[in-house]
Amino acid sequence: MVVASALCSEPYEQATSTNQIGFTVELLRLIGEKSGRGIQFTKAVNHKDAEQNITAGLPEDVAAKVAEGDAGLGASSITTADALEGVVFSDPYLHADFSVLTKMDTGYDDLASIQGDGIVVAVQGDPAIAAWVAENLPAAQVVTFDAGVDALMELNSERAQAAIVDEPRYLRYVQVKEPHLQAVETIASDKDYAFVVAAGNDELLATVNEALAALKADGSYDELCESWFGAAPERGTATRSAGEAVQDSTGA
Repeated sequence: MVVASALCSEPYEQATSTNQIGFTVELLRLIGEKSGRGIQFTKAVNHKDAEQNITAGLPEDVAAKVAEGDAGLGASSITTADALEGVVFSDPYLHADFSVLTKMDTGYDDLASIQGDGIVVAVQGDPAIAAWVAENLPAAQVVTFDAGVDALMELNSERAQAAIVDEPRYLRYVQVKEPHLQAVETIASDKDYAFVVAAGNDELLATVNEALAALKADGSYDELCESWFGAAPERGTATRSAGEAVQDSTGA
């Protein structure tokens, strides 16, 4: 099975000089084993900037390769909210709430501490995160990054006092790179990652969904989540809903 991916989204899908790594990459290999199919990756790129430079593929570029038959399946941090043509979504394989993060021992230990003027908040580029920040941290200076790991690095270097990223990204980052970050809030979201297959390819869609269900049933999925994130991210564990505003430190 040929899988199209931009392979540039840590910790989900990445390319090294010799291989592909990431949570989603390993999950796909398990799906391949369950379904009796080999997995081969093809990189999706984008040529659409003004100078025709080649950049990492967007979800629509991945979907185009799948819809046109250049790949059977697309896996590139695609969410079920993405508007994509010519493809259909698999069952979700990972849920992601948002984590509001600070660095330990810097005096920023709760939401109230980052609601004042002059606070720099590094965020992963996501419309839902942007809307939450605008409502709940209106005085913040927001710095947006395409890659969530870059927002985490901005916080870790203390160029920002807070960061907001997908919860799984945060969990992986503190597990392998920087244990001194802390979540002061977890914001509920509707963000679900899924694979895409070409519309009408019902056989492959069923194969992927059945293999994913089998991996969840036999415990392999939870084991993979634990190895990458420390636990399997779940709905219903957030400390605040995405639409819930918070009071500032004055109680207003």
